[in-house]
Amino acid sequence: MPRVEQRGRELWILIPEDVAKALALEPGDALSFEMLDAQLAGLKKAHAVSDDEMAVLRKINEVRFSERTKERLRTVLTEGEQKILGRLVKRGAVQFYQEGKYKDTGVYSITKDYYSFLAVPEKKPGNIVHSVFGQKKYLVADDIERARELLTQLEEEVRNGDVVSVRGFDKKVYITTREAVESVGSKVVASLEKGELTLAAITKACNDDEGLVRAVLEILRESGDLIEKRRGVYALA
Repeated sequence: MPRVEQRGRELWILIPEDVAKALALEPGDALSFEMLDAQLAGLKKAHAVSDDEMAVLRKINEVRFSERTKERLRTVLTEGEQKILGRLVKRGAVQFYQEGKYKDTGVYSITKDYYSFLAVPEKKPGNIVHSVFGQKKYLVADDIERARELLTQLEEEVRNGDVVSVRGFDKKVYITTREAVESVGSKVVASLEKGELTLAAITKACNDDEGLVRAVLEILRESGDLIEKRRGVYALA
């Protein structure tokens, strides 16, 4: 019988061997759950993604979540890719989210089960981080839905503490690596030892990308290592 276990902050469903064999499941396979009623859900193995479908998923993923409207994606996707998008929607790989502030325009959202197909196969630690972050070492999400998407891709790294995130006073979510927090953070602290500084002054002292410095500042502020005395002005706690 399947059972649920608590592992860290997550709930894990353990699947019996006979069910795993019937579905031909292997480690790393993506699964999807469909709610049939309030107490009943169906489990199925996610379909494999073809190369052309993968290309469409990647193009969608590159567009800011709040801008994934039908009108915007018509300018991003070719006519053939738009047909593939329709196929992905029917399959459940992509959903058209039309609630809250997106009630009028609607936005496309890649479902959690299919994010596993976007990751670069892990041949060595850090591959997935590099595929999501690129060279910047940080990401800024302008809304919570986009942040959830990004953090889903980095789920294992977040769980291991290799990736950290925080929501700033500006309502944006800042995501970066623990390595960046440690390396840039030491320079931030050193720059503030003589007193409060603006974001621009700290960035100049650290000689790093302003976006990365801002992400590290927000994480250090959240951890209590420094304070934002007034907007854009920081000091050691």
